[in-house]
Amino acid sequence: MARCLNRAPSTISRELARNAAARSGGFEYRATTAQWHAERAARRPKVAKLASNEALRHYVQDRLAGLITHPDGKAIKGPKV
Repeated sequence: MARCLNRAPSTISRELARNAAARSGGFEYRATTAQWHAERAARRPKVAKLASNEALRHYVQDRLAGLITHPDGKAIKGPKV
């Protein structure tokens, strides 16, 4: 399964364990449990990094505008948008 998804086997194992529910005395992967975890995480209020960190926000804005330079003075081009 991991090879088909191009993921490490440990990643698949971790996700299967994380989204398991007790059933018949053991733990089994349950899609409903995984969906519940995903919906719960989406509801959690989380402030975006750029909204909470003014210095980072200014750096990103300057970087996108092409105002950030290399130590030798050459401009660093912003991404093509």
